[in-house]
Amino acid sequence: MKQEINLDPLKIILDKLKISNKNIYLGLDFLLIVKQLNPKKINYIKTTELILDYFLKVIGKSGNLIIPVFYKECIPKKKFNIINSPGQSGVFGNILLSKYFFLRTSHPLYSFLCFGNKFKEYKKINDLHATGKKSMWKNFIEDEYDLITLGHHYSRSITHVHYTENLLNVDYRFNKKFSITYTNKKNISSRKIFSFFARKKEVCDFSGITKECDKVFYKKNITSFCRYKNTVSFKMNIKEASNLLYDDLKKNSERLVSYVRPNKPNKNVLCATDGSISNLERRYLNIK
Repeated sequence: MKQEINLDPLKIILDKLKISNKNIYLGLDFLLIVKQLNPKKINYIKTTELILDYFLKVIGKSGNLIIPVFYKECIPKKKFNIINSPGQSGVFGNILLSKYFFLRTSHPLYSFLCFGNKFKEYKKINDLHATGKKSMWKNFIEDEYDLITLGHHYSRSITHVHYTENLLNVDYRFNKKFSITYTNKKNISSRKIFSFFARKKEVCDFSGITKECDKVFYKKNITSFCRYKNTVSFKMNIKEASNLLYDDLKKNSERLVSYVRPNKPNKNVLCATDGSISNLERRYLNIK
């Protein structure tokens, strides 16, 4: 007898988050969410398709669903194939990539799968800089996307903070070029030069939003969250969040965005490697 996949937990989470925006940038802790869908023996491909189909119904014909399929190995390996270079932003996107590679945007470092009526526009984006002024990150703001993170805190998916840092040319990062062998969707390879906003390693170990930023976002209703069993999920208004981050960085206050100096801990910055984000997720799970 086949084990049915119960999507009710997913529906409950999205109802609690009050999803109304039809433009969604999705971060999904796939393995954690799948555990809530009941199958004892998981068919990952089928489950992925069912979750995708459900989100496509949520956004409707007028909406857009964006899923990150970043490939950070393009820099050390000095190559990128838009068809088969794997996504490194989670299991969900990587499974979808094998079937929907033709919906992948072109930048080797930060690429996305784009479902919806904006794909024809997004596939034309040709900014060679990963977080440049004309990169995909601009569209998340201009097209007023919500960031939805299922099973984890949004700070694990708030890569667009680096776009804001880039706009203001913060002094702890710099534009770094890298040359790779780039293989396009027609399987034609050529040498190309791209760039990204790299850390100045002698100055910055990590940069991101702060614990204070999380409080401000929540207080201003820029973010909301919901609990379901042992998971916590979030919704963020990307445009409003980006505007606040921009203003803070412009003041150089380090209140909402800051960075960790080498050998000098900064306990205010939310970082995945030091346990601060995990601690924050547990705090949200325990809020009454």
